[in-house]
Amino acid sequence: MNTRSGAALLMATALLGGCGTSSGVTRLDENTYMLTASSVWQGNDGVAIKGLQQADGYCRNLGGRMRVVGSERSEGLPVVLPPKALLTFRCDKPA
Repeated sequence: MNTRSGAALLMATALLGGCGTSSGVTRLDENTYMLTASSVWQGNDGVAIKGLQQADGYCRNLGGRMRVVGSERSEGLPVVLPPKALLTFRCDKPA
């Protein structure tokens, strides 16, 4: 692959993946879940907010309320590696 086509492929990958992605929700135990959110076009805070919104929606679908029990964020590298937010959360049942 020549330099020009390699750069074009990198740019196309960044543009196609830029809308935002999520790993989906992974169940860790009976009531604890994890997800990873990322986006080329949103900053670190925007990615964290999107992850929180997805976790909240997941818990609401289960009839509960989301409670964050852990989080990690990475800044990433512009264009090459998007910022990421990893959230660990529980879905508490209303009292």
